Amino acid sequence: MRRLHFACLVLVLCAACDGEPSFPDASVEPPEILEVLAPAPAVEGSVLEVRGLGFEQLGEAPRLNLDRDGGRVSVLDALPSDDDGRLRFELSADAVRELGPGRHEVSVTATGGGLDSTPYDVELQIVSTLEVDLFEVPTGEVHRNDVAVLNGAGIITETEGELTARFVGTYTYDAGGEQAVDATLPVAPLELRDRERGVVILSTEIGGLRPGTFEGTVQLASALRSGERSESTALDTSLHFNPPELFSLEPTDASLGQILTVRGAGFLGGDERPDELTLLRVDGTFTPAGGGSPEPFADDLVPRFVSGSEVELIMDAEVRDDELVSRLFGHARGTFEGTATPITVDGTEELSGSTIPFGFSLGSLRQVVHVRFLPGFYGSLRRFGLANAAPEVEEAVRERMESIYVAWSVDFRFEAPPDFTRNAYAVLEIGGPDPNGVGLFGYDNTPGKDVGNLRLYDAIGGANAETQADGYPGFGGVFVESFLYWSEHPDLPGERPLGAPDPDPLFDEIFDPVRTQPATRAEAGGSGDAERVGEVRDAVEALASIIGETASHELGHSLGMAQPYGPPTVYHNDFDGDGCLMDSGGDRPLGERMGLSDFAPTQFCYDHPEYLGEILGR
Repeated sequence: MRRLHFACLVLVLCAACDGEPSFPDASVEPPEILEVLAPAPAVEGSVLEVRGLGFEQLGEAPRLNLDRDGGRVSVLDALPSDDDGRLRFELSADAVRELGPGRHEVSVTATGGGLDSTPYDVELQIVSTLEVDLFEVPTGEVHRNDVAVLNGAGIITETEGELTARFVGTYTYDAGGEQAVDATLPVAPLELRDRERGVVILSTEIGGLRPGTFEGTVQLASALRSGERSESTALDTSLHFNPPELFSLEPTDASLGQILTVRGAGFLGGDERPDELTLLRVDGTFTPAGGGSPEPFADDLVPRFVSGSEVELIMDAEVRDDELVSRLFGHARGTFEGTATPITVDGTEELSGSTIPFGFSLGSLRQVVHVRFLPGFYGSLRRFGLANAAPEVEEAVRERMESIYVAWSVDFRFEAPPDFTRNAYAVLEIGGPDPNGVGLFGYDNTPGKDVGNLRLYDAIGGANAETQADGYPGFGGVFVESFLYWSEHPDLPGERPLGAPDPDPLFDEIFDPVRTQPATRAEAGGSGDAERVGEVRDAVEALASIIGETASHELGHSLGMAQPYGPPTVYHNDFDGDGCLMDSGGDRPLGERMGLSDFAPTQFCYDHPEYLGEILGR
C-alpha cells in the first residue's frame, strides 16, 4: 500500500513565462586529469590508471583518447570502476601496434557525456616482448592459502597475459608417508604495475590438506596476450605447511546484520574450490541483555571465506514475534563467551587447529543507510549553477542528515558498507529529475508502513513493482531538480501544474547569483572575492539542507513514521508543528527546509522521539 502525499510530492512546474529570466544549462569546468599511471614497460593489455577531478561528469561510459604529434593513435574504453576520481583503461592491440616498441610522448584526454577533459601529456614505454625471471622464492613455515611473494622480473597482470608458478617435488606428511607434487598455480603482481614482485597462493594443490613439508623447485612461465612466451630458471625451496589457526575477532561489540571479521591462517574455501570449507566450532554460553539467564550454545558455524587469513561471521537478523533478533541466538542483544576451534575441510578430509578463547557482544541495533548520489544528481546541479561544487554539496548533505538523526543510532554511509550485509542496511538514492514524471521532491517507494523498523534493508530508490501495482509512483528517492519549482523562473520543460506550490522569493534570492554565474571550483573551495564566495557558500548550504531534509523525511517514512502508533495508512502529522520533519509538505516553508535562523529548527515532534528511542536507542 502506498501514498501520494504533498509532503513528499510536488508536481512538475512550467518553463519560464515570457518576460521572466531564462537560465540555460550552466557551463561547468572541464574534467581535469591530474595523473596518469602506467606500468613500465607496457604491453598489450596493460592498464593505464587516470586520476583527476570531475570524472563523474563523463557519464557511465567514459573513453580515453591517445594522441601523438597532433594525430589520433587510439581510443580506449574504460574498465568498470566505482571510484569517481579514478578511471582505468586497457591498452588495446591497436594502440600498441600504432605506437610500436620504444618510448612515446602521448597526449591523453578523457571524454564522455559530451565533455572532454583537459589534455595531459605522459610518456609510455612500449615493448613487444617481456622476459620472465625468478630470483627468490618463499621458504620455511607456512599455512594453506598463504600469499607467498616471488621476487623476479617480467611479472604481468591477468589483462596482459598468463603468469604461472610450477611447483615440482615431493610432499612428506608430518604423520608419515609422502606423495609426488607437480602443481601449476597462477601468479599476480604484488602491487599494480610492479614488474619485480609476484604473489602465489599456496593452495592444497601442493600436497593436499594435511600438515607436511614440500621439497622441490619453483619455476615461472609467462604467456603474453601477443603470444610471446618465456620461462624463468627453477629455484629450490622447502615449505612446511601447518594446521589452521585463529588469531583475532573484530569487532567484539557488534550489531545485528554486522559482519565480524575472523583473522587467522590456513583457512580454506571460496567459490572456485567448492570441495573446500572452513568451519568454526563454537562452544560456550550466550547471556541475553537485560538480566537474562545464560543459555548454552554450541554449533559448527560456516563463515564466509575471504582468504587464507580471513573469514567472516555474519550476525544475520530475523523477525520473531514482531521483533528483530539474532538468527543464531534468538535475542536482539547479549554476550557470547566461550571457545572456538578452526576446522578445515577438503572433500572428505578434516583438519582441526588449536582451540582459543572466543567472545563478543551484540549491542544496540544500528540502522545503516547507504546514501547514493546518482549520475542525474550531478547533471541537475548544473541547473543550480553548482556543478563545480558537487563535493561541497555532498559533504553538506551528509552533515545535515547526521544532525537530524544525531540522537539515535543511524549510521549514514556514502559508500557501500563493507561491514554489513545487504539485508542489514538501507539504500537511499539522490538523483536529478523525477523519473515518475510528476515532479516529486522525494518519494518513499518502500512497501507499506514498517512500524518497528523490521526491514533494515529498505531501498528508497529505483523502481518498486509492488507500489506500481497499487497505482502509485514506482520510483523512489530524492529528486533534486524538482526543487527548482520554488523559483519564479524554474527554466524546466512542461507546464506548472495546479498542485505546485507558490514560488518563494527566498529561492531566487539565494540561487540566482549562481544560476546566472555558475560557481567555480575555487569559489566552492572558499577562494576568491569574499562577497562572491559568500554567495556560493549560501547556495551550497541551502541546497544541501533541502536535500538533507528531504532525504531525512523519506527515511523517516521508511522507519515507520509519521504516527508510528497510529493508523497504518497515515504517513504524516495531523497538525502543522514548528519545524516538524514529518509534517506534510505544504506545512513546511522553504526557509525551514533551508535551515535558516529565522525559521524553526527541524525536529522530530509528538511521539517520534520516543518511537525512535525504542527502535534505534543508543
